[in-house]
Amino acid sequence: MITLKRLRMIKGINQKELAQRLGISEIYVSKLERGETNPSDKLKRKLMEFYKIQDYNAFYTILENTKKSK
Repeated sequence: MITLKRLRMIKGINQKELAQRLGISEIYVSKLERGETNPSDKLKRKLMEFYKIQDYNAFYTILENTKKSK
């Protein structure tokens, strides 16, 4: 099952690096990866661009998988 955390790990970066690249806090990255908060539409676009995901439905599935993995 693909989650936000798994995508980051595939990229080979840590939460701090991802936070810096997206312009958000490391704590917020952690909350996103634990499914505790939902990204804004702007952040969704940044995440999709960063992970090179072009299909919104695929990204939505990843967000849902993240929530279920709690």
